[in-house]
Formats: sequence, structure tokens, C-alpha cells
Amino acid sequence: MTIVLRFAIVERMKNDIVTVSSKYQVVIPKIARQKMGLNKTKGQHLRVKSVTQNEIVYRKEPSIEDYLGAFGHVFPANATQALRKMRDKDRG
Repeated sequence: MTIVLRFAIVERMKNDIVTVSSKYQVVIPKIARQKMGLNKTKGQHLRVKSVTQNEIVYRKEPSIEDYLGAFGHVFPANATQALRKMRDKDRG
């Protein structure tokens, strides 16, 4: 990614303002979700990395697919499906 494109993304994200609901919920802006690789997959986690009086920094937690990807030579391309099939077979 070029420096100009990175600057444009960062500048665009700086202008996104989110509202904190009465239940302390926020919606992560689309451009930030895309940049982090977040999607509608169930169970994605963000870890609070640091908190100051004016800032909260989150880090995307690796998914099981991220961990299994490191073992591509051991697990098939879609390791999650393979593991689910093995689990369902064992439950029989």
C-alpha cells in the first residue's frame, strides 16, 4: 500500500465519529472494519490494548483460522470445516 493511500485511510478514519449508546455500545466505522479485516463472522474478538482518559486502543484477536493457517502443511486448506467434520464424526 502506498504512503498516499495509507495517509488517505488514516485521515478518513480520523473524521469518523461514533456515538456511544446508553448501553456503552459503539459501531466500528466501515473503513476501520475493512482495514482490520473484520467481517460478519460470528465470534470475532477485540482486546483492549490500552486506555487513557481520552483514548481506547483495541487489537484484533487472532481467530482459530489464523492459528491453523500457521500449520498449513498439517491441516487442509479449510481447516475449520475439516475440524467440524471430525468433531461431528466423533459425536456420531
